Amino acid sequence: MSLRLDPATPLTPRERHRLQTRGEILDAALAVMAGNGVAALNMTEVARLVGLRQPSLYQYFDSRTAVYDALFERGMRAHHDAVAAAIGNAPPGWAAVRAAITATFRFAAQHPVLAQLLFTRAVPGFVPSQQAYAPSLRQYELIRAAVAAAVQRGELHPAAASERGVALLVAVGAGIASQQTANDPGAQAPEGRFAPLLRPALDMYATYFSPDRPDYWTPWPGPPGVAEAGQLDDGPPFGSMFHDRKSGSS
Repeated sequence: MSLRLDPATPLTPRERHRLQTRGEILDAALAVMAGNGVAALNMTEVARLVGLRQPSLYQYFDSRTAVYDALFERGMRAHHDAVAAAIGNAPPGWAAVRAAITATFRFAAQHPVLAQLLFTRAVPGFVPSQQAYAPSLRQYELIRAAVAAAVQRGELHPAAASERGVALLVAVGAGIASQQTANDPGAQAPEGRFAPLLRPALDMYATYFSPDRPDYWTPWPGPPGVAEAGQLDDGPPFGSMFHDRKSGSS
């Protein structure tokens, strides 16, 4: 049974109950992952927390992978919305770029268990479906557009808006966020040993891609036409900010 997603069409009581139960199952799954590890999702334990028999659980999700996929989609939608709000509330250009990376850092600090699923390869063999991955691609485009706006405003060198330039920006934020969640998983965004590193790291990025450099300058070594253009063979490297659906690598 599929639930209608058109907000103009009211849900039936049965559809509403099913949607609520699915949400409770996902919340329970996160609780189990928090206690046992992201890769150790136990469906029997999830069913117990929700008050269902395990066979009944599979009426809502047909496999453990389906639960991971639904959590990925729900988490990425929330992450996308957080980044979009940060960009929308900041002045255009470099300020919006900083706000977007900071929003991701805060999201990871607030949701450390979910961040492991979204931004790392915590579950061996798990690859999100195209539907679940779609919000991460939209979020990536928000970041890239914000960088392009900073270039247009003369705040960054054009190389920053290349695929590799955006990838470097994402890697800077990803590295600090992963250190925060790994070493201070209970700390909120302003706290922890690694939170204070985000601002100077972004300052270093902006300095490296200074608009004062010549237009022909490129940071990418290699043969002309490929590396110097800042292009990557596999397209956008981090569709979900830090998680590459295609390659299977974080």
